[in-house]
Amino acid sequence: MNLPWQDANKASLSAAVEAGRLPHALLLSAYPGWGAASLGEWLALKVLTPEGGSSTRALAGVRQLAHPDFRWLAPEKGVIPVDAIRRLRDFSVGAPQLAPAKAAVIEDADRMNVNAANALLKTLEEPSANTYLILTSQRAGALSPTIRSRCQNVAVPRNARAARTWLTDAKAQRLLDDYDGAPLLAWTGAQEGERPMAELLGELGGGGADRVVALVDEMLALDPARLSARWARFLVNSMGGSAPALSRAATEWRNAANRRTFAFIDELRWFHLQVVLSSSANVRLLLERLCHLWRALERNQTVQ
Repeated sequence: MNLPWQDANKASLSAAVEAGRLPHALLLSAYPGWGAASLGEWLALKVLTPEGGSSTRALAGVRQLAHPDFRWLAPEKGVIPVDAIRRLRDFSVGAPQLAPAKAAVIEDADRMNVNAANALLKTLEEPSANTYLILTSQRAGALSPTIRSRCQNVAVPRNARAARTWLTDAKAQRLLDDYDGAPLLAWTGAQEGERPMAELLGELGGGGADRVVALVDEMLALDPARLSARWARFLVNSMGGSAPALSRAATEWRNAANRRTFAFIDELRWFHLQVVLSSSANVRLLLERLCHLWRALERNQTVQ
């Protein structure tokens, strides 16, 4: 997947590979939806095929690539366990079998548990001359300082113009505000049938009982964690707009309305925690409660 906002990253990394000066441990960091893992895929193939294979080979399926000199580690049920890191250490020992060097990608490295992080430190402290460890993270600050200090950080920039140029799908472009401009999240949302929150919530606030039931059914088909995050961002963006000077009475009304909105955001946060952390959450019941509270909020405050 060619992501134009990563062109400068790729040029620098490619030059380092070709000159034989690529660090043996890298941390590719990006905000969610800007492709840290995609850059990790590209770099791993560049290490395995430095003569240009990574520029011509499709990245689809790289994570499942069956290659003796490649490993891809990803969270299992939200966590990267210590056993996976120990297997990675065994993998890093010895010479590569087919490629010039070995490459291992740890996706969402910030999801390592404490034991896994400690095990990785041992590998980072004794780097193999033939193995490159590529960590990717959308929350690099959550990694321990000792791990970050042993990796060369490569930050993926946020480039709104390049993102809009790349995101040619009209439905995905309409979701950019919902995802704070993150193109890959907007693209994924469009593929899964998401509509902009402004449109969805406009129908929810003004529709009758039958329409509310239909909208709850539509929401149930979406990723609940992303839905709550988009809903909260819509509210925060609505409250953050500039406004002219208000009278004292109008200011007091606005402050009261904002307090009600923040209370609703607390409900959204509770919903988010339930759908992410609990395997027994009744998502329909939680959604129906949110929709009921939203309609009550709409009666007291019109969110633009």
